[in-house]
Amino acid sequence: MARRSSLAYLGLTMVALLCGSAFVMPAVPKSSPEKTQVITAGGALLLASMPAPAYAGGMFDFGLTLPFVALSFLTMMFVLNALWYSPMTEEVDERNAKLLQTLSEATDMLAKADEMQVQYTADIKEAREKASKELADARKATEEAIAAEAKAADSKREAEARDFKAKLDAEFAEKVKGSESTIQERQKDFVKSSLAAVGL
Repeated sequence: MARRSSLAYLGLTMVALLCGSAFVMPAVPKSSPEKTQVITAGGALLLASMPAPAYAGGMFDFGLTLPFVALSFLTMMFVLNALWYSPMTEEVDERNAKLLQTLSEATDMLAKADEMQVQYTADIKEAREKASKELADARKATEEAIAAEAKAADSKREAEARDFKAKLDAEFAEKVKGSESTIQERQKDFVKSSLAAVGL
């Protein structure tokens, strides 16, 4: 970049020297005062005897100034374009290329991210459905196991209740049978005591 700027300064200096030297009045050799007066008087007579050009001093009376300015302008344009604007244009083009490449990479990454998001969304949906189904199956299996255990516990309780009732009935029957003789003896004693109290 420093080399380019030094080349640009060099080119501008050359253009300034070319343009500046055209406007500097050439050096007049020193001559005697009489010779100078004769030349001046001759110039004045020549100028007075020349016919005045039509529209002298008009808007477009440029003489050699217009071609010189045009040549200076074109020279400066080519020099500036070669030394200043071409490197800048190259840098701008490189920057634009890098920006386009970065934009393309970002677009590709965004497209990949969108694809990954769609894939992950589908995977999450499938996992949720699978988990929901497994949860429903586990709940159903648990409810069936609890119902089976409750039924088994009811059956066991009813069997134990029947066994206990049968045992109680058997004990009751045995006690009734065992106490039947005692009841008959007490009945006889009661009847005797009742009859004795009545006096029979």
